[in-house]
Amino acid sequence: MSDEERIRAYMRGRADVPVPDDLRWPTAAPGPRRRWAIGSARAWGRLAVAGLVMAVLVVGVLSGLQMPTGPRSPSTPPASGSTLSTSQTPDARFPSEVAGLPVISVAHAVELLQSGKLDGEAVAVAGYYQEVFPSCPYPGRYIGPLESWCRFDAFADTQAGAQLCEPEGSNGMSCHQPTGTYLAPFFMSETSGDVSTWLTAGATGEPAALVLIGHAGDARQWECTASTQGECANAFVVDRIAWAAGQDVPLAAPQTDDQQSGKPITPRMTLAQAAAAAGQGDNVVTAAAFRAGDIATIDPRWDLAGDNILWLVRSLAQGALSQGEETRPETVWLVDDATGRLIDRHPLKVGGDYQPARLWQMATVHGLDCCGNNELAFYRVQSDNGTLVYEGVVPGGESGGTDATTFGGSYGSGPLVLPAGRYSITTWLASYEGGAMGTPRDECSTQVTLRPLDDVALDADYPAGQACTFRPAPSPSPGS
Repeated sequence: MSDEERIRAYMRGRADVPVPDDLRWPTAAPGPRRRWAIGSARAWGRLAVAGLVMAVLVVGVLSGLQMPTGPRSPSTPPASGSTLSTSQTPDARFPSEVAGLPVISVAHAVELLQSGKLDGEAVAVAGYYQEVFPSCPYPGRYIGPLESWCRFDAFADTQAGAQLCEPEGSNGMSCHQPTGTYLAPFFMSETSGDVSTWLTAGATGEPAALVLIGHAGDARQWECTASTQGECANAFVVDRIAWAAGQDVPLAAPQTDDQQSGKPITPRMTLAQAAAAAGQGDNVVTAAAFRAGDIATIDPRWDLAGDNILWLVRSLAQGALSQGEETRPETVWLVDDATGRLIDRHPLKVGGDYQPARLWQMATVHGLDCCGNNELAFYRVQSDNGTLVYEGVVPGGESGGTDATTFGGSYGSGPLVLPAGRYSITTWLASYEGGAMGTPRDECSTQVTLRPLDDVALDADYPAGQACTFRPAPSPSPGS
C-alpha cells in the first residue's frame, strides 16, 4: 500500500463524523497538558500511522501546497462556459449508458443538482477524477459526514479540469483547489467500488476516467448541523463506480466494519442473495452489510440497535426511461442477513414531513487521567414505548488532562437523529477491550422530551467519588 493509499484509508476510515460549529459544552478545568484520543485502539493506531505518513508527505512531497483556511464546501460551483449538451459525455471513450441509465456530462449533472432534480434520484455521470489530502490542523469544530475536510477533489469533464497538482522541483508539488465546473463526490462506506483502485499514478498523475452513479438529498444531511444541512443535502453521494478506465466495473459489496469495535463485518448472505431478498435483482446499484446499530449512520430514518447484521440495499425504479429522462428514483431496503427476511423499505428521497431532532451525547469524568486507557462512557437510549434506539460507546473519542476526561464533544462526535418524542437515557462507565465491554459501573438515568428540529446536548457529569448527574443542554443549541 502506497503512502497516498494509507492516507486515503485513514480519511475514509474516520467515523461518519458527526460536533457543531459553535458547540461549547462545559469541560473540566485545563490541566498542565491537553491531549486527545480516538475512541478505539484500532482507530488510534490508524490515526498515529496516518499522521506519521502525513508528516512525511508534508515535508517531502506537499511542499508547494496552498493550505485551505477551513473545510471546503461540498456544494458545487455554478456552471461556467460549458457547451456540452444534455446527451453528450465528455468524450467518446465513455459509454453512453450504464445500468439502464444514460451517461451525462459533469456540467449537466451540476445543472440537475442545482435545480434539485437529483434529490433521491440516481444519475450516471462521466468524467475525470482526482483527489489530494493535504496536511490539516485540528478542525476545532464538528465535521458532518457530508462535509469536505482535509481534502481537495474534483470530478470534471476534462482531465485538465480535474488536475489538482503539478510536480515542482525534485521532490515536491504545487497543488490548488479545483476551479471551474466540477462535482466533489462522496465515496461512502456503502459505495460499490474503491476509487483508489484507479488512482494509481499519485497526486500529480493522470486523473481517472470514471462513470459514477450517485444521488443528492441524502438522509445523512440530518447528521450535519442545522447550519450546514443545506450544504450536506447538496452533496453528490456515490452509490456505485459503474465504469472505469475503459471497462465496466461489476457491482460488489464493499468491506464494512463494526463502528463500535472496528472489527470487519462478515455477512452470511452474498450481495446477489440480498438483492434477491429485496426482489430487485439487476435494479440494485449498491448493497452492503452493516451491524444493525450502525444502520442509522447510513440512513438515520432507521433507528435500530443491536449487533445483528443487516443488508442495506439501494435499487433503481423499474421500467424503461421515457424519452429525455436522465434519472431514476431510488428505493432503500433493509434485509436481515440471518434469515433473508425483508425488514423494511422507503424511498431514498427524504420527505418534507421528516423533521427529527438531534441528540448529542457526552460524558465528563473527573479524577480520570486522559487519555488512552480502556475506560469508556456508554449511553443507552429508549423511546417512550420501550424500543431501544441506541446502545453503545459515546462517539467522538476522549479529551482532557490529568484530572478529568471528557468523552464526546470532539470533531468525531455524532448526533442521534431521532423522531420527536420522549426518551429514557441511561449512561454508565465500563472498560472496553477487544470489542468487549466490562462490568458497568456508576450508572445514572434521565428522561428527555425532543420536539421536531430540536438540538439537545446531554453531558453526564461524574464528580470524583460522587453520583453521576446530567447537566442541562447548552444554549445556544449545538447546530445554531
